[in-house]
Amino acid sequence: MTASGTVNVILLVAALVVAVYLLVALVFPERF
Repeated sequence: MTASGTVNVILLVAALVVAVYLLVALVFPERF
């Protein structure tokens, strides 16, 4: 895998984690 490919995967995973975190924060606002 190339370096740019690795960076793209890392960014994709980071974006998914942030999206899930925001979704959970919206569903359970009392926990944040």
